[in-house]
Amino acid sequence: MNTRKITRWIGVLCALAVLSCEYASAQKATVSSDLEFHASDEQLNQAFTWAKQQALDYARPATSPIGEWYEAALPGRNAFCMRDVSHQTTGAAALGLFPANRNMLGRFADAVAPSRNWAGYWEIDGEGNPSTADYVSDSDFWYNLPANFDVLDAIVRMWRWTGDNSYRDDPRIQAFFRETMTNYISQWQLAPDDILKRPRIANQRQAEGKFVHSRGIPSYTEGPKDFIFGADLLAAEYRAMRSYKEIAVSSQDKVLAARLQKTAEQIQQRLETVAWSDTGKHFNGVIRKNLSGFGSGDAMALYFDAVKDPAHIQGALAYLSDPAYWKQINIEEESYVPLILFRYGRTAAAYRVLFDLASPDKQRREYPEVSYAVIDAIVRGTMGIEPSHAGDAYDVQTLPQPLTNNETMKVSSLRIRGNLLDIASHGATTIDFSNRQGLSIRWKAAFKGDVAVLYANGHAVPAKHGALPGGTRTSWITITVSPGSSAVVSEIKQYAQHSCVLHDQRRAHSHYSHWVRQCST
Repeated sequence: MNTRKITRWIGVLCALAVLSCEYASAQKATVSSDLEFHASDEQLNQAFTWAKQQALDYARPATSPIGEWYEAALPGRNAFCMRDVSHQTTGAAALGLFPANRNMLGRFADAVAPSRNWAGYWEIDGEGNPSTADYVSDSDFWYNLPANFDVLDAIVRMWRWTGDNSYRDDPRIQAFFRETMTNYISQWQLAPDDILKRPRIANQRQAEGKFVHSRGIPSYTEGPKDFIFGADLLAAEYRAMRSYKEIAVSSQDKVLAARLQKTAEQIQQRLETVAWSDTGKHFNGVIRKNLSGFGSGDAMALYFDAVKDPAHIQGALAYLSDPAYWKQINIEEESYVPLILFRYGRTAAAYRVLFDLASPDKQRREYPEVSYAVIDAIVRGTMGIEPSHAGDAYDVQTLPQPLTNNETMKVSSLRIRGNLLDIASHGATTIDFSNRQGLSIRWKAAFKGDVAVLYANGHAVPAKHGALPGGTRTSWITITVSPGSSAVVSEIKQYAQHSCVLHDQRRAHSHYSHWVRQCST
């Protein structure tokens, strides 16, 4: 070999070594988050500390081959799955992983294609390709049919949380919305009447193959084969139609979304009439061809807020709250339960499941979905922090659900719609809200129970009243918090006044004077 060839090969080897080092460096690069949480209960602190570190360990930096993303599949698979991502997005948003959410949801939306009957890729790997664990060809791949609907709803939830209008206006995402709401429903036989007589697997294109009998499983339930649809499919489809109406922007989309609301009602009625078990007093998980059912569909029916009958809501909540249920299910399903129970006002049961998930000796707690779900349950569950829906007369809501009446909790450096927020609860009666950065924000301060008056910075304000989906009564007021200022709302006049005095006293001594409360006198 002559000198020129030797030199060329040395150059190639050096270049490969550099690329290898750069790739290894990208894989080792860490992702950080400013989100903090502190509580007077040490078990809750430990749950947050573990979950934050575990979740960030699965996050990948902008220097990775496909940009920012996080693992949302079996650990070590180096991939993200549609169901897992849809569930993990809010925990990721609380951690500030906004580019990762946008990247992954965009890739799922962009993947739907007519060659797969408008299904996407169930799982995408860290190189941006369909995972070989689930995909052979467009005729032979694994797919669970709730996925399109779940991703659509997740996109809308992230639009609410971030205010990022690319979730609404990106032509690729708009196309995903339309195809999911039309061709996907028709080709997979998911219309209200069709779904009752569909085959288990529609659109089967070849007799044999690795995944041909899993190409369009009509549920997230994957074990049994003798069913034609799951309660989770109905619930996800209903929620997607409702969410689509909120984000529809063009006249074409608005017309379609309006027309679909009647369909959504029919789907919801199928859930409550066909999937409900009168004998078991809860929702069956999957429905056979003869319309009998088995298993449990309670978690997803409530998660997608698809149940209206109060008796059915209470039956499903009782089923989910029972340790006989949540102690024997897989950890993927259990990870949904704490937030559901918080949202429906079952506070004590919610904490029991939350602590079970985060327990150091919990088997498979390293599954990526678990840590993100724990973060979500702490932020949206224990603190009740929720961004508003389009058209609401507020921007963010708080509704504390402490473990005990003396519990104190604080979330710091939480980013919602460009605002940087610190939110602290003192028992179940007082919330301290700081708007450190961003525009003025309309804060809905809500509490469990019926009270006539709430105190905003020490001033009495007549309370308005409502109820959680589970029937728990709530009282609330809405106030505007300017950038760089804070406010306190309490059921107790003396506490609100005392809190204002304390903040005024700190003003002269604090390096962070622009964070402290601007109290009226």
